[in-house]
Amino acid sequence: MPRISISQMNEGDSIHQSFILTNKQLGTTSSNKLYLKADCNDATGSINCRGWNITRDQYNRLPTTGYVMVRGRVESYQGHLQLVAEEIVRITDLAQVNIGELLRQTQKSVPDMLVRLRAIIGQIKHPEIAAIVKAFLDDEEFMKKFALSPAAQSFHHAWIGGLLEHTLALLELGLVICPKYKDIDQDVVLAGLFLHDIGKTAELSYEFGFDYTDKGRLVGHIVLGTLWLNQRAQQIAAARGKPFRADVLMALEHIVLSHHGEPEFGAAVTPRTPEAILVNMIDNLDAKTQMALDAVASPTEEGNWTDFHRAFGGKLYRPSISAGGAE
Repeated sequence: MPRISISQMNEGDSIHQSFILTNKQLGTTSSNKLYLKADCNDATGSINCRGWNITRDQYNRLPTTGYVMVRGRVESYQGHLQLVAEEIVRITDLAQVNIGELLRQTQKSVPDMLVRLRAIIGQIKHPEIAAIVKAFLDDEEFMKKFALSPAAQSFHHAWIGGLLEHTLALLELGLVICPKYKDIDQDVVLAGLFLHDIGKTAELSYEFGFDYTDKGRLVGHIVLGTLWLNQRAQQIAAARGKPFRADVLMALEHIVLSHHGEPEFGAAVTPRTPEAILVNMIDNLDAKTQMALDAVASPTEEGNWTDFHRAFGGKLYRPSISAGGAE
């Protein structure tokens, strides 16, 4: 049976193929029967999955997050498609899995993005700032993770290579915006844009879909990034036999700690320098724009309106405006 991607599914389709199972829960019907409720995911999207009359033993054999083989059918429920699983089993032989079909990946060239990222960061002239960003760029294991990591679990740039794509977009914006303000320290901004999300390389996992690691849940990328900055500064100081400048380190730490803007959004402190404020706004600009583009690109039952999006406080409208015909 040929694979049908989630984005191409229609009511009545018969399915027998692999997915990434997430959000597994055991529900109880009104007649007190157990059933599976979860999400099935592939590189094109996600669909609600239901498995009726499942036993507790069958449920326990399924991964919390992992690869499964599903045989079932696509139905419509309350205006949305859902996958009703007649049979669902864990996949233990990874030879049955085509990762490219199941995990969304950047559509841009990773090597090209890395070259451009290094070129922009290479414009940093301040010796202390240049030294600390170089310490990360020269770490092959870190950069390998940086090039593959998603930027988020689901909100924006949630795909393989998403962190690199997001960070490069910020750096490009920084090059455009910083010259507009003659008193802004471009070196601090560019370094802050590169460093602000480095902790996500340990916060997020992408082996079985995009999820948080134990360290990500318990520590978080903001704290991890700050700790790593301190470690790199100490290593640089030890190598050259003199302390790393405390004011430079503090300025970069502040950006990492404050880049979410407000405590309600996860910031440890609010931005209190012009450079930290600018990093927060550039980060928010790219993240929100990508989220909006993803939202309007996703099909829904309401035509020109998307599903409800918490980040925007409601639904978004898909304008149908042609390039020509304006008067």
